[in-house]
This record gives sequence, C-alpha cells and structure tokens, in this order.
Amino acid sequence: MKIHLEKHAIRAMGIAECSKRTAKNSTLCAVVMRSDLVIDGCNYGECKIGGDDITKNIILLYKKMKRTDINLIMILGSILSSYNIINLHALYDSLAVPIISVSLKSPKNLELNFKNKFPDTWKQKIKIYIQNGEVLKISTKTGYVVYVNVAGLSTFDTKKVLNKFLLQGSIPEPIRIAKLFARAKIINEIN
Repeated sequence: MKIHLEKHAIRAMGIAECSKRTAKNSTLCAVVMRSDLVIDGCNYGECKIGGDDITKNIILLYKKMKRTDINLIMILGSILSSYNIINLHALYDSLAVPIISVSLKSPKNLELNFKNKFPDTWKQKIKIYIQNGEVLKISTKTGYVVYVNVAGLSTFDTKKVLNKFLLQGSIPEPIRIAKLFARAKIINEIN
C-alpha cells in the first residue's frame, strides 16, 4: 500500500501491551489515530507472555477492526510480553500495510537472554528477530532518538511518518495512547 504522506490525515494503528505481574497473558491494545491526532477507533486482544503467538494475535486484532482505511501499523517494540517476538515481515505480508516497530533502546544480549529463558525455542526466537532486519536509529523532530524496525516503508518515509505522529517526547501518539489504554484496562480489571 502506498502511503500518501502529503495527506492531512493518514491513519495509523498503534499497538502496545500491558500485563499484571503474575498473569499468563498480556493485554494488547490497538488505537487507530489520524495524523491530525484524532482518535478514530480502539480495540483489545491478548497474547501469551513468553509465547510465540503475538504476530498471529496482531493480525486478528487488525481484522477485528474491520477497516480498510488504516495506512500503517506502529508497534511499541518488536519484542513484547517477555520475549514474544513479532515477525514484522509476516505481519506486513499478511496485512499489506507498512509496519514500524518503535523502541526507546537498542536491544542488548538477546541471544544470551533467549538461551537462558527459552532453552527449547531460543533458536526460533532469534531467527525471527534477525529476519526483522536492521535496527535503524532515527532522530525525531522533538530531539529524541528512537530505534525502529520497518517492513514495507523506506527509512526516509519512516522518519516522516514518525514525525507526523509526534506531539512531544519520543513515542508517537498512536502507540502512547495504546499503551495508556492497555494499562487502564489492566488497572480496571484489578479493581
């Protein structure tokens, strides 16, 4: 899908997650937001903490939205829910919309952590991480640096998209709001 960055209000689906400390599943939240920062939809899903199901569950979450106007997906990281790794290219191939994962830190010691926590499946997890491609370091208009993996979008357009959805700080608004909503859902379940 070609993104028309010159349009006033392209739509991004921001995805983030949150979980309780003792939970087996993590709550996923998807927020659809226009680039003029109007929230245009929200939905919830879940994935297994430490599992291998996040790519499949993001696809389900996207399909539950029943929308054809989402121009791209932004995700808070490519490794969520205690090493449940998103296969960004499988996600892109399945949904045919560009994917941007945004992290505040560049990952370190992944192979060692995978080996220690997942002795039976660490090779598959590291394989998916490597397939996600090079981590790009991008400076934003707000003066922060973020680390991104991208599928289906050039580095130049990725930077333009991130800046289009930044109001302040380092996290694009669709992801920031999705994280807030996911956290609020968890807090409401506790009370």
